[in-house]
Amino acid sequence: MHRVGGVLKEYAWGRRDGLVPWHQATGGPQAELWFGAHEGGPAPLIDEPDRTLADVAGLENLPLVKLLAAGHPLSIQVHPDADRAAAGFAAQASDPTLPGIYSDGTEKSEVLIALSDFDTHAGWRDRHRAAEVLIEAGLPDDLHDAIAAVDRVVAMRALFDLDESTRQHMLERLLPAVVGAHWRPEEISALDRVATAFPGDPGLLVIVLLAHHRLIPGQALAVPAGVVHSYVEGLAVEVMTSSDNVLRLGLTPKAIAIEEALAAIRPDREPMLLDGGGVIDPPGMPFTITFVDPDHPMQPPSGAARIVLALHAGARVDDVEVVEGTACVMSPTEPATAIVSEGRAVVVSAPEDQLPG
Repeated sequence: MHRVGGVLKEYAWGRRDGLVPWHQATGGPQAELWFGAHEGGPAPLIDEPDRTLADVAGLENLPLVKLLAAGHPLSIQVHPDADRAAAGFAAQASDPTLPGIYSDGTEKSEVLIALSDFDTHAGWRDRHRAAEVLIEAGLPDDLHDAIAAVDRVVAMRALFDLDESTRQHMLERLLPAVVGAHWRPEEISALDRVATAFPGDPGLLVIVLLAHHRLIPGQALAVPAGVVHSYVEGLAVEVMTSSDNVLRLGLTPKAIAIEEALAAIRPDREPMLLDGGGVIDPPGMPFTITFVDPDHPMQPPSGAARIVLALHAGARVDDVEVVEGTACVMSPTEPATAIVSEGRAVVVSAPEDQLPG
């Protein structure tokens, strides 16, 4: 059993000091606090300051748990599935001239659990509603059929291939077009926030193709690899396979990889809205998520890697104290443990026989 601290990621889209009280104030944008063994930010061992979870045997496929504070819209992105991640990462390793767009060789599937109201775009909006808005905004006549087509990759490519003059003309008319199409106020607000953050970005037109979801606290959104998504604003817990693979399509100052991202889209996969009131067991993902409060202690089974993150007040794992904003990690070989929370804790369990190889 190891007590660990989080690793702060200060990306530009983070809220200023948005992860206080889980991390000390820095005066800058606090985007993510990582609790996992991924090489991009392995969690430090509290009781052994010179070591991290990356130094602990048997945790290579431990899920990555994050606290996330989005104060600014994130990029439109796709995470590669297992085959594409493995092939892309191997190709980079064998050819150093290739752009380093794959962080590792692992599929990245994730679940976002809202701690506040959280706006997202994920999966596909009804194609006829999307086409209505884009046509009203000035989409050229010869692209109407492509935008309304079942194949959303064709529609996205058509929008990215627009000439600059046509694109800017459409962007100027985009918000009036969504108002005229009677989108819900929260949909309009989310699009307006993205437009304010990234004026003139080609990705704004692509957002019209994506479904909007406003999560309320406790509600979860599961995003399998291959699903196009973009988070807008809010505070959340994020649980994912141990990967940092992100293929970006726009709405970011970071490098984009449009062709790789379009090729990574899986039309057979969709986001899933899940009730976060009990156990969250996302279909096709190798972990389960449970929230523990004073009235609902739990004892995850042995044979599973476990992360216990104290969210509000502390928690106790057997006789080990876990203070707010820190976590306790157990390997699959460690015995079952009793978990009690003084406030609220999140427990992520990953049975060894379900973990990706």
